[in-house]
Amino acid sequence: MGLDYNLLDSAKVDEELLDYLKVVSDCYIDLSEEMPKPEILLSIGEHLYKNKYYPTPVMTSGEFSAIVAISKAKKSFLKSAFIGCYIGGDANLLFDNIKSFRDKDYTILDFDTEQGKYYAQRTFRRVQDITARSYGNYHCYATRQLSSRQRLELIDYCLKNQSTLYKEPIKLISIDGIADLVENTNDIVMSKEASDYIMKWTFDYNIHITTVIHKSGITGKPLGHLGTYILKKAESVIDLEINEDKSITVSNPASRGYRFDSFIFDVNSDSLPYLIETIY
Repeated sequence: MGLDYNLLDSAKVDEELLDYLKVVSDCYIDLSEEMPKPEILLSIGEHLYKNKYYPTPVMTSGEFSAIVAISKAKKSFLKSAFIGCYIGGDANLLFDNIKSFRDKDYTILDFDTEQGKYYAQRTFRRVQDITARSYGNYHCYATRQLSSRQRLELIDYCLKNQSTLYKEPIKLISIDGIADLVENTNDIVMSKEASDYIMKWTFDYNIHITTVIHKSGITGKPLGHLGTYILKKAESVIDLEINEDKSITVSNPASRGYRFDSFIFDVNSDSLPYLIETIY
């Protein structure tokens, strides 16, 4: 007895209908419902609203941020500062303008795509030096030897299997640098796919992902179509500029909420980043 293809087609339509009924439900916004504010991971400074001062969020759950700069602009130092400040410890002695809202232990994942294991470890250890403590839920990965596709799949695997891989749920992921998640930053399809992965991860797991991306020293824009997607969709765009004395000015040219006040940082003799001043 042969297969009834009409029944098969009908079952396929029913399956697709059920899938999209869930999508409709997931995407629907009830205007009468009071939506909870996103959970803040990190804030930088404060802003005035209706005669009261509130912390200015720079990283919240369900969103992603982008640290954008030319080569050798100390992007990784700022990334380490953000992670260190989120963990706590002595980090706020170096950056008293950055406040953590971490209320319990969470897993933090740090992916380096550019360096070999020796130099990647030096960068990862900087977080311990900034906080003056060893945080057991900070997990680091050097992925230079992997293909772009394998890097995407590794991050996806860690998220899907976090309950068996780690003691605590993941709350913050750093990807340094995001351009290495694609073979070609000018490839529209690859760039869109990488951007879609990041938005899906942040939504599905209610985490924050902070990314590092290079920009052209000529145009001042992040590289390729990937850079364009990242700028459009990021919660916070964090721009770094090298000053004449080699210190770094950090600004917030784009944000979904209030923009934080610019500040200047440098690296001390112990190779630790520290705040010089806030620019009001």
